[in-house]
Amino acid sequence: MRYLLVVGFACDVFKQEPQAKIFVGDKFIDEFKISKHNDAMQNNSFYVGENALQPTSKKEFAQNLISRLPTLRFYEVDLDQSIDSIELEIHIENNDNNFTNGFMNASTFIKLQACYFFPLNQILLERYIKIVGKNIISKNYAWYRSQKNLLFDLLRNGIQAKKKLNDAIITTEDLASYSIGGNIKFVCNLKKKYGVLLNKCTKFNRFNLHMHMLLYFMNKYKKHANQGDSH
Repeated sequence: MRYLLVVGFACDVFKQEPQAKIFVGDKFIDEFKISKHNDAMQNNSFYVGENALQPTSKKEFAQNLISRLPTLRFYEVDLDQSIDSIELEIHIENNDNNFTNGFMNASTFIKLQACYFFPLNQILLERYIKIVGKNIISKNYAWYRSQKNLLFDLLRNGIQAKKKLNDAIITTEDLASYSIGGNIKFVCNLKKKYGVLLNKCTKFNRFNLHMHMLLYFMNKYKKHANQGDSH
């Protein structure tokens, strides 16, 4: 089955750009320098209306998120249907700082601000969207408006950041807003559920997804693919 991996970083470069390597299982996907890019999420105000209490539709919320996305990289990954689980890893090599005599006051920092992995199949995605649409207007409406059980959004459900030196795990509710210096490894275990490799979810009968985001990624990828460019 074909999947689409979408990755994007914000980066504050001190002197040298950090190096990123992406692996899906034993497949080497890409190696690239992370260019300087302003923190697209530095303004955490997400409401669209004039008043903070004014309701915001999911479409408006998604458009606001899209407007804040960093430069994105797209990868089409073809995996054998027999694979039941696989690990996605992003290795960051970043030794750029002014550490001398036990002191450091400047360093290159990154934020992983987009990391999606989903089937490259629009019919299947539209089926997921219909399921969510049928269930969202229910007694569980407040639950569906939350960020819990987001399918395909690895950044908010499933991915961990580990310091390479000792594999210490960085734990935070919102990894997208966490600045990280030094060498780091992002790891996410994907497991097959209903025939598709998915990130960890607690309740598959009440999954949620950013449908507008997924369709945006799909359309943007198709546009670049037609131009012969995968990034």
